[in-house]
Amino acid sequence: MRGLLRAFRDMPLRQKLILSYCIVIILPLSVLGVYSYGSANEDLKRQLNTSAVTAANQLSSELGYRFERQEYPIKSIVFNPKVINAVTNREIDVYQFAVEMNEDVEPIFWNYLFFMSEMKEIVIYSENRQSPFGNFIQPASLVQEAKWYKETVLDTATRWWSDGEKLFATRNIYEPGQSIRQGILYIEFDFDRLINEVIGKVGGDDRIAIESHTGDAIFSTFKQDEGESAVDGDYLSYRRNISDSGWSMFYYASTSHIGERTEDILKATFVMIVICVAVLFVIVLLFSRTLLHGLMKLNERMKRVEEGELDIMVSAASKDEIGQLTNRFGHMLRQINVLIEEAYVNRIARKEAELVALQEQIKPHFLYNSLSLINSQAIGKGAFEVSRTVTLLAKFYRTALNKGREQISVRDELTMVQTYVEIQQIMSGHAFEVVYELDETIFRHAMIRMILQPLVENAIDHGLKEKLEGERLLTLKGFKEGDDLVFEIRDTGVGIEEDELMRLLSEHSPGYGLRNVRERIRLSFGEPYGVSLASEVDKGTTVTVRMPLNADASL
Repeated sequence: MRGLLRAFRDMPLRQKLILSYCIVIILPLSVLGVYSYGSANEDLKRQLNTSAVTAANQLSSELGYRFERQEYPIKSIVFNPKVINAVTNREIDVYQFAVEMNEDVEPIFWNYLFFMSEMKEIVIYSENRQSPFGNFIQPASLVQEAKWYKETVLDTATRWWSDGEKLFATRNIYEPGQSIRQGILYIEFDFDRLINEVIGKVGGDDRIAIESHTGDAIFSTFKQDEGESAVDGDYLSYRRNISDSGWSMFYYASTSHIGERTEDILKATFVMIVICVAVLFVIVLLFSRTLLHGLMKLNERMKRVEEGELDIMVSAASKDEIGQLTNRFGHMLRQINVLIEEAYVNRIARKEAELVALQEQIKPHFLYNSLSLINSQAIGKGAFEVSRTVTLLAKFYRTALNKGREQISVRDELTMVQTYVEIQQIMSGHAFEVVYELDETIFRHAMIRMILQPLVENAIDHGLKEKLEGERLLTLKGFKEGDDLVFEIRDTGVGIEEDELMRLLSEHSPGYGLRNVRERIRLSFGEPYGVSLASEVDKGTTVTVRMPLNADASL
């Protein structure tokens, strides 16, 4: 360490300037780049998680809907009396059986095959037939050894099967009023229409895999011919159940593009460092012609004095520290020879201190200019979403502070809430919807400020954000009811347990703010007014705020 300090001390001034400025520039820019890289990486992961959850929910819902839509024709066949009669009747003669099949049963199957394009084949495997009959009835003995047959006979619901290419559903047919199984309905579906049309909507590097109720792989978009799998790449995995099928869907969101986007930040930081270093050399060049030129000239004259030329003229026209130093040195030469050494040492030491002070003034000045340059380039990159968010935040606090007044117009209170909700939508990637149902006649009335925002914040944070799937809707109503001003904040979130509702209104519960809002209203207007709650688990929560119209609240 001492060797480094000694080397720096003995280094020429020009090299010291270059080294000092490099440290001043590169160190903060590097720290800023690392911080920006980490922040951007986390933000991108949060955005990816939000979009992936939405995509997984949409895909599983659409697949579930498609399977659910097939349940109607399946049930309409297995519970159709004519179909059941055709499967169970053992004593009817062949001719009569053929007539019933042609007139009553087969038209049902042909209609389904014609109008439902995703159906490819319908077969009934009858336990009472030893040979095929017509276009749709086959003996059960043909498939009794198949795995799907053995598992279907043990279940009363519809079972779905697939090997990745063929997709079919099976269900037992029972004799009416009895639990005697008479056959199995087998319907084959078009895999492309039912599955691939939905999975085909997944783009980019994301992947989808589907497993059966037994854990067997049914379908995967991984390029297995190239050896691609979920463990080979970086993916965020999301599992969703496909309703009415017993299957599970795995959504793998690729994180590869996060690295690509964060690399841009590192590249931008590197470019800024290169630009600043280039500016550094320009500054050093300017200093060489001004500051260092005067110092070098002074140094040369000092050498001549050191060699004994005490009668030389030493002066400078500039009035800066270097000019002053030169002129003072010239003044020293006119002092008594006995005092030359003392005067020389003291004044040089003082000038060196002044020079260091000058350098310390230059360093932050250059740093501020560098940061200003970074800010300008950030604006130049068109980060308008950031500008929008900052504008909304400023608007929110300007309204919230209300110049220190506790009274606020209903219009301004609602403006503040709408601004807050828009900020939350931007932050959550518009993960929820909002609806305002407001009676405009209430806008001119006054109310206590910061009453609605804490309640809206609770609805978003503890209701909508915790709901992983389904509709996420926030509704804000404002209206008159007699001589009262009433607001309703309703969300379709996860809801609140009954015992938790009682606790929220009777205790101090951090994070909810309900008790605080209620007490502020009651302290101002009396016991009849305040806050009430109603909630159902998994359906949502409604918070009602009631206060008098045009009340003069003194808080």
